[in-house]
Parts: sequence; C-alpha cells; structure tokens
Amino acid sequence: MNEDIENRLRGALRRIDPPDGFAERLLAALPEKELPAPVAALRAARPVVAQSAASPTRWRRFAVPGALAASLLAAVFLGQQIGAQRYANEQRAGLEASRELMQALRVTSKKLDVAYQAVREHDAPPPHGDAEETRT
Repeated sequence: MNEDIENRLRGALRRIDPPDGFAERLLAALPEKELPAPVAALRAARPVVAQSAASPTRWRRFAVPGALAASLLAAVFLGQQIGAQRYANEQRAGLEASRELMQALRVTSKKLDVAYQAVREHDAPPPHGDAEETRT
C-alpha cells in the first residue's frame, strides 16, 4: 500500500520537459519595451542648523529601541506577576485540598470507630457475671 502511494507520487511529481519552442513563444509574448520602475521623489536634504535641531533626530533614533526595551521589561515584569499569582493560587488550592482530605479522614475515622464498636458488641460473649456472683 505504501509503495503504491509512493509510486503514484513519484509519477505525479516527475519532471516533464516543456514542448519544443516553448521558450521562444514565451519570449515573444513578453513586451519589448521595458517600463521604468516608479520612483518616489526624494526630499531635499535639510541643512545642519544647530545642536538643538539635532535633538529630535537623536530622540527618534533612540525612541524605537527605548520603546522595545520598555515593552520587554513590562512583559518580563507582567510574566513574573502572573507566575507569582498562579503559584499563590496553586498553594491556596493545595491547602484547601489538604483541609478537605483531613476532614474526610476524620469523618472516616469516626465511622470506622462506630462500625468497630458495633462489631465488637455483636461478637462479645454474653455477660456471665450474674452466675459467678451467685456462686461466690
């Protein structure tokens, strides 16, 4: 079964040579004149005026890395907070489960004590104390 699928895939994916004259027909169908690529006009370079004018450029240069660093710090801090909150929730759930287990064990212990007492009273021999007291 696998070989049949593989053989069919090989047959479907085998290389097929193009018909004779395909390249010539393709080149003939292409336009002969190249169209120029559209180019956006460049803004004229601004002259360097003063040091205060360079400040917005410096701000723009550091804004993207600064925003990236701030978002990275925020993500790390938020991740830590979410992790701490999940850990606290798991601890709380674990303590609650422990309390429920202890309560269930107490109830089970009490029920087993009642059952033990009932079995003990049922299997106990009848009291012979009255007959012994009369003999002495």
